[in-house]
Amino acid sequence: MMKTVILSLLVAAPLAATPAAAASNDGQNTAIVTARADADVRSAEALTRVLPKDGGAYIELAQAYVRADRPADAAAAYRHALALDNSMMETGTGDSVWSHYVARAALVRFPQMSAR
Repeated sequence: MMKTVILSLLVAAPLAATPAAAASNDGQNTAIVTARADADVRSAEALTRVLPKDGGAYIELAQAYVRADRPADAAAAYRHALALDNSMMETGTGDSVWSHYVARAALVRFPQMSAR
């Protein structure tokens, strides 16, 4: 099953964006970012319930956990994606990438995530 995923958001961007928002002195902005991240997690969790054997769904769940600053949960979701069949995913630019490649890259790129 093909999934549309923005590759730039897949690994690096969520980690860079969350701390910058959290560092803001404006409590309202932090609350908005937190609420959005929580909504993303709920949505991604619902997707994995509908598509429990889709590695792409677990990649999306892992990224939602990263944005919500839940690295242990993100690492578990990446590892779960590796346990499932390798699925082809499509980036926002039309490139194709395998779910196992994305999961491995994320776990290698962020050692603190793979160690938890």
